[in-house]
Amino acid sequence: MPSGEAVKAWYNQLYATKGLGSMRPREAYQRILDLLDLRPGDRLLDVSCGAGFLLEAAAARGVKAYGVDLSDEAVHLARGVARNAGLAVSNGEHLPFRDAAFDCLTCLGSLEHFLDMEQGLREMRRVTRAGARCAIMVPNRHFAGWWLLGRKGTAQQDVQERLLSLGEWSRLFTGHGFALLRTLPDLWHAEKVRVPVVRSLVRLAWRLIPLPLQYQFVFVLRRA
Repeated sequence: MPSGEAVKAWYNQLYATKGLGSMRPREAYQRILDLLDLRPGDRLLDVSCGAGFLLEAAAARGVKAYGVDLSDEAVHLARGVARNAGLAVSNGEHLPFRDAAFDCLTCLGSLEHFLDMEQGLREMRRVTRAGARCAIMVPNRHFAGWWLLGRKGTAQQDVQERLLSLGEWSRLFTGHGFALLRTLPDLWHAEKVRVPVVRSLVRLAWRLIPLPLQYQFVFVLRRA
C-alpha cells in the first residue's frame, strides 16, 4: 500500500497536468445533485471535490457548499471554479469539520482510492446529521467490460484502488450507518459519445447491462 504522501503527490501531478480536463462536464454533476432533494440553505460537503464543478453547481442552487481534497492542485483549481464554496486541503479519513455539520454529502469516484475506506465512512457519518442525504459513486469489481479493456480497475488503479461488488459495497455502507435508498448505474460514459445516433445506441446497450455488472454504481444513501 502506498503512503499518504505518495497518493497526494500522484493526484497533484494529475491535476497539474490535466487541470479542468480531469473532471466530467458540468452537466454530469447536475444529475448527481438531482438525486439529493436539495433545499436552499442546505449545507453540502463534497469529499474529494477535485476542481469543484459539483460545488459550483450546488452553490447555484442556493446550497452552502463545502469541499475537501487531498490535492493542493485540485483545491487551487476549485477556488477558481467554485468561488462561493468553502474549501480545504484534507484527506477523507480526517475531515476538518464538527460533528453533524452537513445536510448532504457527496463522494464521487474517490472512496475506492482511500487508504482506509472504513475510516473514511466513519468520518462521513460523523460530519453529517441524522437523516442526511448522500450520494457516493464507486466502481464495480464485477464490471462486465474489464476483460474487454484488458485490465481490472480504473485509470487511477496505479496509485491505490480497492474494488468491491454491488453486494459488498451495499454491506459496507449499511455496516457504517447508512441506509440504502437507491442504487443506480453510472451511465455517463455513454453520454460522452459525440455522434447522436451512435450515442443513442451506446446508451441503449449500456442500459441493458444488469446492475450487478455495470461499470460504476451511484449509491443514494441516508445517514441513519
